[in-house]
Amino acid sequence: MPRKKSRKKLTSKTIQENEDTKSSPRTAKIVLFVFGVGPLILMCLFLSSNGFFNAP
Repeated sequence: MPRKKSRKKLTSKTIQENEDTKSSPRTAKIVLFVFGVGPLILMCLFLSSNGFFNAP
């Protein structure tokens, strides 16, 4: 018969730590913009500087 895995109970201390580390929606939007749109802009700039968009 397999043993049951013991689970640790959440204490109020860990709950308070989780509440402190939550980010605001504004911060989340900034992070998504930087890591989502930023690389696309950098790729376009790199390709245009190498002549990728110029007609042959």
